[in-house]
Amino acid sequence: MAGAEVIGAAIGVLLLILVGYLVVGSTLTAAEIVTTAQKDVTLQNEARLNTAIEISDITIEGQVAPSTLLNLKFNLKNSGSEVVGDFKHMDVYVTPNGFSPIYHKATVIPGPGVAKSTWGYTSILQDIIHPNMLDPNETMLVEIDGFDSLTLPLQISMITPNGAQATKTKLT
Repeated sequence: MAGAEVIGAAIGVLLLILVGYLVVGSTLTAAEIVTTAQKDVTLQNEARLNTAIEISDITIEGQVAPSTLLNLKFNLKNSGSEVVGDFKHMDVYVTPNGFSPIYHKATVIPGPGVAKSTWGYTSILQDIIHPNMLDPNETMLVEIDGFDSLTLPLQISMITPNGAQATKTKLT
């Protein structure tokens, strides 16, 4: 009989060790996940704070005619210290006077002649370090084709994937 009590106590101690191992292991795993998430959020916020863009030189080209559509062109300068390169996830809103904002999705291939309701860039000036990415102090020539008409004042808003934004209004 005494042997059964010893075996029962050994099994009990073994189960306590196993449960303690599971509790401590899951606590350490949860702490690691929380720490990693906090680190990722901090890095994203730091990148957003270091990202700054500016819109300048807004021009409207073309004439309103049955066969001609208007093209909107402007310069986008990276005035921050973070590289902007995820153009597919950048948002562009054009708000003609008295109308709702018009959302324009990004085109994958850079170049002029983008389709209606899309935007693209014709070139990036002084694009030396990271080709096809907007490095600090580089300027991108942006083009939006296919407007039937545009009324002034015209407001353009561009938002990077990490939340940095630039807005510019063309009055004349």
